[in-house]
Amino acid sequence: MLSRTRLLLFGIGVVFVLFLLSLLIYTPPDGRERAELSQFIGRFHPLIVHLPIGLLLLVPVLECAGWTHRWAPLRASAGFVLALATVGVMTAVSLGWLLAWSGGYQGRLVTRHMWGGLSLAVAVLICCILRGWNKKVYGVVLLATLGLLGWTSDQGGKLTHGETFLTQRMPGKLRALLRLPAPAQKVQPKTGSTNAAATNIAGPAPSVTFYAARVAPIFEDKCVLCHNAEKRKGKLQLNDFGRVMRGGKDGVVVKPGDPKGSELFRRITLSAEDKDFMPAEGKPALSAGEIKVIELWIASGASNTLPAVEVRGAPPLPSPKPVALPLTGDYRPHLKVIGSLQEVLGVRLVPRSQNPTDGLILRTVSAPERCDDAALVRLKPVANLIVDAELARTKVTDAGVRTLATFSHLRSLDLSHTAVTSAGVGVLTRLSKLERLNLTATAVDDAGIAALRHQPTLKRLYVFETHSTAESELRTKNEKR
Repeated sequence: MLSRTRLLLFGIGVVFVLFLLSLLIYTPPDGRERAELSQFIGRFHPLIVHLPIGLLLLVPVLECAGWTHRWAPLRASAGFVLALATVGVMTAVSLGWLLAWSGGYQGRLVTRHMWGGLSLAVAVLICCILRGWNKKVYGVVLLATLGLLGWTSDQGGKLTHGETFLTQRMPGKLRALLRLPAPAQKVQPKTGSTNAAATNIAGPAPSVTFYAARVAPIFEDKCVLCHNAEKRKGKLQLNDFGRVMRGGKDGVVVKPGDPKGSELFRRITLSAEDKDFMPAEGKPALSAGEIKVIELWIASGASNTLPAVEVRGAPPLPSPKPVALPLTGDYRPHLKVIGSLQEVLGVRLVPRSQNPTDGLILRTVSAPERCDDAALVRLKPVANLIVDAELARTKVTDAGVRTLATFSHLRSLDLSHTAVTSAGVGVLTRLSKLERLNLTATAVDDAGIAALRHQPTLKRLYVFETHSTAESELRTKNEKR
């Protein structure tokens, strides 16, 4: 039987849920902005919403832990945490409605997120009553509630970061397993001409319009996150030319031929502290070049058919960022071999970064006496993955240096305080990617480093405490250039 207190609280919850339901049905978000106080209070929604999420995730942990005799008392606290989560969900839903209703939001994505929040409030309320009535049904409903929590949170994430935020970086295999389409690739415009509208040396094709080539990408990058078919803030959509020209709740935002009289241009040129400044909500502002492009587009008639070659004065397109080439192959298929070598040889093979094609660092500092010429020979299966070899104070000799000369991707090599001599280091000129070499406290002399001085890729060569007449750090011609 349920206690009177539990029934009373359940009754209050039902009344509040019905109140929220009436708000969503009779006063849904309509794209209009309202009192600033309402917007201020509503903006606490992103802050409050994480509290009930954390509490709801804690409930099954407490319930499961309570199954054991040792942690049985924790199960009693699960009911209290669930009650707090219920209050938190209802508070978050109320603030979410207030934010959307007063902040000028509208669209299918906004609606889905709000109905998901209300459904979650109903679900946790049902969990509260079932927990004291039927444990088995309660467990099933709690599991379904967590699934609903995930879906509603996903909708909120899409509102904030865009619809592809969760799937954009999804691994290809997982994407194929879930049968999701490949992510859309942004086409990088070509550059190379000083012509304002040019996209290559010869200029763009006559069919390329200024709107498509220069204006639409700005809207896509800076504006569409809040002004699209799923999230129409201020009833304005900027993902389609027709809708751009149609305007929003305040009427048209673009007046062809009149930049200063266009609401869109006014807002993007306001001070960032102004409440009407766009983009809002702390999102990146348009650059001076992007603002100039918008101004030229409006001044030239705000057309979607005007060829790009006919617009003069636009700033050149930014050069595409250079693509970083992989330093080595992917080390992940070799993890089993890497682990075995580390265990047998007593060395460490550490990833250089989180990028699996940035190669490995060979480290021996924990046990330098275990690394010798024979150990380097044993490392040949992964030699092409090593970009940095830290071999200071090891037992490596000239024979080991000849092995190192086959480590084709080696960029940094520390042989300080080893037995290498001038007779052996000459073979290091075969390393076409070597940038840094430390020969401190070795038997190397001027004859040994003569060839290394002119190694085209070598930027730093350390010969402190050697037989060289220049006991200092030598910089190659490549470094000086």
